Amino acid sequence: MSDFAREQIETLNRLYKQQDEVYHGLAVRFGISDTALWVLYGICSSQGPVTQYDLANGWYFPKQTVNSAIAALEKAGMLSLVPLPGPRNRKQVLLTRAGSAFCSRTVVPLLQAEERAFLRFSRDERQAFLLLMGKQLAFLRQETEGIAAP
Repeated sequence: MSDFAREQIETLNRLYKQQDEVYHGLAVRFGISDTALWVLYGICSSQGPVTQYDLANGWYFPKQTVNSAIAALEKAGMLSLVPLPGPRNRKQVLLTRAGSAFCSRTVVPLLQAEERAFLRFSRDERQAFLLLMGKQLAFLRQETEGIAAP
C-alpha cells in the first residue's frame, strides 16, 4: 500500500474518532452514558413506536448494552416500558414527562445542530457523501470477512 493511501486511511479513522468524541462529549455534558444518549436519540428521531429490539438493531448496539442503558434511564425516571401485544416479551420504550423535558434540552438541540451542519453541504455534496460512506463501509465489510480470530 502506498504511504499516501495509508495516510488517507489514518485520516479517515481519526475523523471517525473525532466525530465519536463529539457525541461522547455531549453525553458527558448531559450526565448520561454514550449508549443512553443513543437510546434517547433513537427515540427522539423515530417516526413511530420504538422497542428495545429496534434500538439495539437499528443503532448496532448489543442487546444487553441497550437493556442496561434503558434500565438506567428508567431508574432515573426518564423512560417507561410498556408491554406490546404479540410474540415474545416486546416492550415499547416511552419517554416520561421528565424524559421529554430532558430530551427537549439535550437531544432535540443535538438533532437540530446535526441538521444545520449537514445542510451546510449542497444537496449534491450530501448525496455524494452518503454514497461514498456507504460504499466504503461495504468495501470494508467485504475486505474484513476473511480475517480470522487468533
